Amino acid sequence: MIKISGSYELEAAREKVWPRIFDPISLMEMIPGCQRLERVGVDEYRGQIQIGVAGVSGTYDTYVTVVEQIPPGYCRFEGEVSGATGTIKGQASFQLKEVERNSQVTYEAQTIITGALAKLSPRFIEGTVQMLIKLGMARLNRQLKAQLVDIGS
Repeated sequence: MIKISGSYELEAAREKVWPRIFDPISLMEMIPGCQRLERVGVDEYRGQIQIGVAGVSGTYDTYVTVVEQIPPGYCRFEGEVSGATGTIKGQASFQLKEVERNSQVTYEAQTIITGALAKLSPRFIEGTVQMLIKLGMARLNRQLKAQLVDIGS
């Protein structure tokens, strides 16, 4: 089992951040390599991502179910990512806290990896996932800043 945690500060109030986290269009722009993402139920999403990082390169089908949420501050979900190189199953949660006029996202995840992916170093996998999360958070931050500019003009 691999455990991942961290935090990221976003330059918007959490009431602005929360809806974007559940919007398929916003998520598709935010998730690195996301080729397709659709809401298939009230709290269910299915999609496909392309990852181009050595050792984990490939196309992966994703399925995520939101199992608990307390708007606008907490969410827990479970999911599966599967491709030719293996499967990742796990659960994750995040908290969204106000920090002055900004929001801080704090996240935790636990995953079980099978297939060829399981043969990779846990540190390599954790580093890759952290890199993808930071890239996604930076993209979300750009979306939020652009929204503020649009509202201000």
